[in-house]
Amino acid sequence: MTYLLHIVAREVPANDAEVLPFLEQIAGATISIAPSQQLKSFRDAIVKLFPCLSSYGAGDKAIDNCPWADGPLSDNFKGGYGSVAIARRHDEVIPHVLRIASDLGVTVVDEQNGAVHRPLSYQVVLEGALEGVEVEVAATQLAELMNQPLPQMVLLLHSRRRTLVKKGLTRTQAEVYVAALRERASCRASVSPEPRKSPAKAAPHVASKVPAKAPSVPQPRVPQPQPAPVFDAPTFVGIEPDEKMFKAAESQRMAARALLFSGVVLLLVMVLRLNSPYLFALALAMNVLGAAAVFQLGQATGSTLFRMVLSPLALVPGIGSLLAIWTYFRAAGVLKANGLTTRNALLDADEVRELGGREGMLPSTKLLLALLVLAPAGGYAYITYL
Repeated sequence: MTYLLHIVAREVPANDAEVLPFLEQIAGATISIAPSQQLKSFRDAIVKLFPCLSSYGAGDKAIDNCPWADGPLSDNFKGGYGSVAIARRHDEVIPHVLRIASDLGVTVVDEQNGAVHRPLSYQVVLEGALEGVEVEVAATQLAELMNQPLPQMVLLLHSRRRTLVKKGLTRTQAEVYVAALRERASCRASVSPEPRKSPAKAAPHVASKVPAKAPSVPQPRVPQPQPAPVFDAPTFVGIEPDEKMFKAAESQRMAARALLFSGVVLLLVMVLRLNSPYLFALALAMNVLGAAAVFQLGQATGSTLFRMVLSPLALVPGIGSLLAIWTYFRAAGVLKANGLTTRNALLDADEVRELGGREGMLPSTKLLLALLVLAPAGGYAYITYL
């Protein structure tokens, strides 16, 4: 059974039911036009994997293993349209055809069932300077490459945020951008597929009048230079996850909350002269939160001193408050040293989630809520049983 695939290197109708009639219109109009660069690249790629039928010599028995039904394949591509007829090895050949077409931004239409395989669209995300490269050096190169202000590029690279710099690309085009960022701006970047839109309903099978092979018309092959990358305006898409920085940010948040609630308790006791076991239990709960902050900072910095010595000391009233203050500013210093902030204020909760690669409520918030529930329970137990 011969399997026919139409290869289209131009925009096709959004509705799948209109694609085959559209191909009937363009097939005859492209007979005398040289194939586009996309189709040349597609043809060269598939022939490299599966040699053309015309490449075998007379009497070569290997021709029996050739998947193509006709040849030379170069005659099957004109303008922005072409076709390939597969006579054998369908299960092996078709996945490669679809992958190569998608990477090059080419649409494949399945003659047998009318299915339209549209190419994926890719985006390029800047992730930071290459390892061992000074941020200021990379920022200078990046500003020149992207035609952006140097101060903005310095802040961008220091922020460690993942930044969308180009979208709407084929896989091949996206890799060109990644290479340009690496070689010309000393920056790391990654390629990821853009979300697909809901596809239109596939067309029912209709016998097509599209010719499987167009007449051969010799045309001069003029090499086309690769266009220079043109970047979009940078758009932040997230912070690169970092477990140690996540723990530092959480440590700072716990220390801040321990100080806030301890201050409220002190205000109620010293100014309003309140004396209640509930307040005493709340003060102890905040010492526990402060000790957890010190321990978390020890995990972030890899310090055994913080975890084994200072965190138990933070349970002691008075000393605990001093250690909570120290932990807050020490954690802020760690975050600033790693380019995550330029001030001592807390990171936004969403930024902390991105650092930890987490969703939902942060562990520091869960611990605070648990302690706020346990503190009244402890005060009640003190009154009732002691």
